[in-house]
Amino acid sequence: MQGTTGNIYIQMILGMSGALILVVSFILFNIRNQNRLLRQRQQFQQAEIAHQKELLGAVIQSQEAERKRIGQDLHDDVGTTLSGLRLLIEMFKPADVKDPQYLDFIRSSKATIDKVVRDVRHISHNLSPATLGYYGLAAAVLEHSDIINQSGRLTIDVVNDAEEKLEKLPLPVATALYRVLEELLNNTIKHSGASEAKIHFTEAQDNIQINYSDNGKGLSGSAEQFKKGMGMQNIESRLTNINAVYDISSGPGQGFALQVKCPAA
Repeated sequence: MQGTTGNIYIQMILGMSGALILVVSFILFNIRNQNRLLRQRQQFQQAEIAHQKELLGAVIQSQEAERKRIGQDLHDDVGTTLSGLRLLIEMFKPADVKDPQYLDFIRSSKATIDKVVRDVRHISHNLSPATLGYYGLAAAVLEHSDIINQSGRLTIDVVNDAEEKLEKLPLPVATALYRVLEELLNNTIKHSGASEAKIHFTEAQDNIQINYSDNGKGLSGSAEQFKKGMGMQNIESRLTNINAVYDISSGPGQGFALQVKCPAA
């Protein structure tokens, strides 16, 4: 009788052990399956992000190519035509070359044509700055800043402490950073009420760091609200496409500051 009872206990223990092993095996199998599904989902998300970046890069390259084409057309066709018109006006000689009305016409015509030529040159530069391709980011930013400084709308100070790394930047990366700074300067001129802005290029290990700041009225809302604006969305998309990150610091009456970190290679 005791032997039979002992056998029953042993069978019960073995049965419970087997059930426990099955439960543990099921749990482990389920965890493993969930991990596999999670890895697949992460891989899919990474592939989707990579695909979106490729599409964004293609759109940006297409935009820059179109900007370059339009800029060249403006410079070559419109600029040349205006210059030819100026020569024609200078060649025209009435019977009385000292006629005050004629002299006024010559002066006003030349002044108008010269202004249009300058405007076309500035538009062409903004659409596709040739300096960027020939001399790099720092030179293009300096040239753009000089144009704004001469206009009297804003005084911009550019400090370059990352000259070596900036010279080695690939053109797509340099173009993206140039467009970001261009957008920031436009925002400062249009909305901040600032009189001064500063652009400071520095090196931080394997990164290029750009510190942009102005002495304007700053942000009235939060940085997150500011990021929802179309200009900041354009900035964020361009920085994301070159694996750069940024941080905003601002407040009412404290000016605006933005820091960008971009891989140097």
